[in-house]
Amino acid sequence: MKKFNIAIIGLGGQGIITMGTVMKNAALSFDLRDVSGSERRGGAQREGYVETFVKYIFYENKSEMNDPRKNMHSPMIESGGANALISLEPLETLRGIRYLNKDSVVIFNETPYIPISVRMGKTSYPEIPFIVSELQNVTKNIFYYDFDRISLEKFKSLTQKNIIALGALFAKSDIPIEPSAVENILAEGKGAEENLRAFEIGLNL
Repeated sequence: MKKFNIAIIGLGGQGIITMGTVMKNAALSFDLRDVSGSERRGGAQREGYVETFVKYIFYENKSEMNDPRKNMHSPMIESGGANALISLEPLETLRGIRYLNKDSVVIFNETPYIPISVRMGKTSYPEIPFIVSELQNVTKNIFYYDFDRISLEKFKSLTQKNIIALGALFAKSDIPIEPSAVENILAEGKGAEENLRAFEIGLNL
């Protein structure tokens, strides 16, 4: 039996919930699997904090799958329980640090959303090196890219940055499903051609 837990976090409007939905649906084509997850979407419409969890279990055989002691019981990821964390906002990455352990892979977006308090000069926004150093206290498997810039350069839009980040997940972690499983989901959705290209860009980061 193999487990793989993914925490995806960011701000409302960045496609966080979409990322989780794609990853859940991608595993449904596998036999001997269990897929679960949860969402926190209270800030989804007002640029507030949003998170979604995706939890996979892949069983060795049917008897293992039918063993209630080995089935999934909670859609939440416990403290230190994430195999991978994806964040589309650098400061929010630190909010997700509680899900990390020494083997976790972190993929985060360099482009910040500057809060009103920072814009008004009441506080400061941490630099990327500080964020990285805080993450390194837990794990050394940290990868960060300017997904906003890449999406703008390749598509003249920010819409594809979340799909680029999903591609990076497959490039940098040992997630136990094939990229083709995600590609099959993307091929069926709106903007299929651009999303497939965005995913490929992420795979090559």
